[in-house]
Amino acid sequence: MIRNSFYLIGFVVFLITGGFAQTNVTKSFTVNGKTNSCIWHVPSGVNKPAVVFFIHGANGSGGAFQNETKGDVVADKEKFIAVYPSASSNGGAGIWSDMSGTSHFPFFQAVIDTLDVRYKIDRNRIYMTGFSQGGFISFVAGCKFSNIFAAVAPVSGHAGTSCTLKRPVSVFMTFGSQEGAASFFSDRDIWLKLDTCPATPTVTRPYPPSKPQSGITRLTYGPCAQGTYVVVDSIGGQGHQWPTKLNQAEEVWAFFKQFSLEGSTAAKSRISAKVSEQVSVSYISGIIHLQGVGEKSRVKVIDTRGRQITKEFTTVNQFTFKNKSSGVYMVMVEQNDRTTAHRIVVP
Repeated sequence: MIRNSFYLIGFVVFLITGGFAQTNVTKSFTVNGKTNSCIWHVPSGVNKPAVVFFIHGANGSGGAFQNETKGDVVADKEKFIAVYPSASSNGGAGIWSDMSGTSHFPFFQAVIDTLDVRYKIDRNRIYMTGFSQGGFISFVAGCKFSNIFAAVAPVSGHAGTSCTLKRPVSVFMTFGSQEGAASFFSDRDIWLKLDTCPATPTVTRPYPPSKPQSGITRLTYGPCAQGTYVVVDSIGGQGHQWPTKLNQAEEVWAFFKQFSLEGSTAAKSRISAKVSEQVSVSYISGIIHLQGVGEKSRVKVIDTRGRQITKEFTTVNQFTFKNKSSGVYMVMVEQNDRTTAHRIVVP
């Protein structure tokens, strides 16, 4: 009986240490003579998981950024591995010595290879987000390593001007309105050109529509080349910081999970395309018609400046939209806790 209990205890310990329980691992890597440390968080029950890199800013560390972003909470819910590299060898505060070049990427590649050996990750779903210096590095990931990273989400970092993409890559960039909008819109223009995006965005203000006090304006450009998207969030009243008005880790993952390398050939929007196929909006002779919506839908119409023109609660899949100025309008349809945006043209 004692012997059987011993085996049972041993089996339980094996389950806990064998990858079924949540795990935080800290490991040092020496690549090209330089040593960096890295923390990764592996949720319980992962199966061929995606990987999200969270890159800290100046004088930060992987551990501090892990606490700040709360990325582990989202990783546990969505079953991806959250990775927090450090610029220093001991995990303390550090400076990334190369924000615009590629010298840190052999270290990141070593982390990816190690995770693959240990956890059999999905190499089609590797992503990077980062703040400040980490935002710069995230742009480099999308620019120079678009064959590795399926999508990137820089926060308060800037893009380089020279880039030859191996494939179009989706980008979600975020900045505080107090940081200087001109530089960030210059970054936007760089990526609109790289991804061959339409010039006119879908404007959501406020974002999300359910939080009118968020102070966030979202510009969505797409679909761009090969199904990619460029999304820009401007956060009113915020300076140079990791966003706090929404759960940024949740927003980043909601963007990332739409895209995959799909065999290292092209990114493909998994969610946005499906949503747009379900709902369609058309304008005919002063009437806006809705198809693919429920019996009761909340609808808001905004102009290209993000100003609300009208808000309707429709039960007949159509409503009057007469005597409006000619131009382009966006129709925001809310149903089942999801908002979809549709463009109409009033002649």
